[in-house]
Amino acid sequence: MKASCTERRAFVFTKEIRFGVVTLLLSLLPSISVTLTEAAEKATDAASASPADQYQAVVKEYEAAQQEFSKVYNAAKTDEERQKLSDKYPQPKAWSRRLLELARKNSKDPAAADALVWVVTNERYGEDLDEALGLLLSDHIGSEKLGQAAQMLVYSNAKEPERALETILQKNPHHEVKGKATFSLGLVNRSHDKNAEAEKLFEQVIEKFGDIQNYRGTLADAARGQLFEMRNLAIGKVAPEIEGEDVDGKSFKLSDYRGKVVVIDFWGDW
Repeated sequence: MKASCTERRAFVFTKEIRFGVVTLLLSLLPSISVTLTEAAEKATDAASASPADQYQAVVKEYEAAQQEFSKVYNAAKTDEERQKLSDKYPQPKAWSRRLLELARKNSKDPAAADALVWVVTNERYGEDLDEALGLLLSDHIGSEKLGQAAQMLVYSNAKEPERALETILQKNPHHEVKGKATFSLGLVNRSHDKNAEAEKLFEQVIEKFGDIQNYRGTLADAARGQLFEMRNLAIGKVAPEIEGEDVDGKSFKLSDYRGKVVVIDFWGDW
């Protein structure tokens, strides 16, 4: 049977499509090859990078994600837009997992200590925090980088922060690390109403570690502030004297109002 005219046209059209597809694929081969080569090179570079370089790469990636979020968040016009964006805040967990893996694979490398401190500093609760803290105490207890981790334990939900801080105090040889751990242990004890233990630790900070720089001033300044609050501003204590001027510019003393109900409002604008 002879093919109809319609069938012949369909056959020719199909051949043209196949030819076009083949031609397109052939034209794309160079670019596909370049893309695959670049991907392979990046994978090779990542695999061959030192642990320190890998750590820096992850941290920079996290910081870039935070900066990008801040840029978009600050550009939002309404509270509703900002509320929607808050769900997209770059949580540290994804980066913590990668840094934990880096620390596991390079447990004796100094970069592992950096990675674990980053996790303890940025993860406030959960299994990643507890694993990172455990690895720090087992593999890097002598590291001079533990000071930052000791400070952050006060604000985290790590398991048994007191025991971790006591371990650091017993086994870490560095003056700055021991000072920060002592101050943090004082804060933890105070938060648990162990005031006698806390006072002893703050006094020890002033005596032995007062020269160490803290967020504002020195550890001695911070410890004196804690002791002043505990000894003078607790419930049942006599309020310390306050002198100043009222809104009309008239001088006054808090003691002038002894025996009266007084509401004192402290506020600041930073």
